[in-house]
This record gives sequence, C-alpha cells and structure tokens, in this order.
Amino acid sequence: MITWDEFLIDEKFGIELCRIAILLAMTPSQVMEKEVISQYEKLRVRSAVTMISGFSISSQSNIIRNIINLCLNTHLIERKREHIHPVAHCVLETTQSTRAFDAIGQNFVFKAAAVRKGNQFALSFYGNLALHELSGHKTIGVGFQILGD
Repeated sequence: MITWDEFLIDEKFGIELCRIAILLAMTPSQVMEKEVISQYEKLRVRSAVTMISGFSISSQSNIIRNIINLCLNTHLIERKREHIHPVAHCVLETTQSTRAFDAIGQNFVFKAAAVRKGNQFALSFYGNLALHELSGHKTIGVGFQILGD
C-alpha cells in the first residue's frame, strides 16, 4: 500500500512542489483543503488556495493580481521584485497550460493552489473551462519558478 509520504516525496528529488500544488488544487471541499494544507505544513511547505474565474484573455491581468495578492496576504512571498516577478511568470505559465486563453470566448472557473518551500514556488489551477456552459470540460495547469533572495 502506498503511503501519503511515498506519494509526495520522490526519493531522488525530495518534495515535488508541482505535484503537491496539483493535489491541493484538486481538493473537492474546504474541509479536505484544510486537511491537505495541514499535511503540507508538516513537510514545511507553505500553501494558499483561492478561486479565480473569468472570460477569455481579458482576465489575465486580474488573475495575476489575484494570485500575487493571495501570496502576499498569506505571506507566501514578500513584497519585493525578486518574489513578485517570478510569481507573475508562474501565473502566465499556469494559465497557458490550462488552455484557458487558446480560444476566443472561453469562460473558466479554477481553484488556484500556490505552494512554497524555501525558494521554490509552484502554482496549479484546476477547474472548468467552456465556450458554453453545456460544452464545458475539466482542465488543469501547473507552473514552477525559483524565487530570488
């Protein structure tokens, strides 16, 4: 039987932040979300979660601001260029991998999970993407960056 630690920690590379950001973003309830965050704290991984939504590319700057504010307000990052700049890049990398901005007129609702251990930062979005509410499907995206000192 696989244990939680075996799943989260690679023997060769240690804790893989992208994997744990994805799992946190996929939690189906706030109760489970809080439990996962508690488990991550035992691994010395700080994390934060929020919901984001929007319509097409016009939402991109709002998403960047929302994620940066989430990270600042939860003390995942400090208010300095060496942290904010990589987080902004991570948001762009994550949104691109969800395909939310590939087509004109895509609506989306994602749970966003940000995690940090040391100078490593990962972000994952998981949720619904659709041109129309009856044409929707699930999508996921992940990004990774190194924060400066």
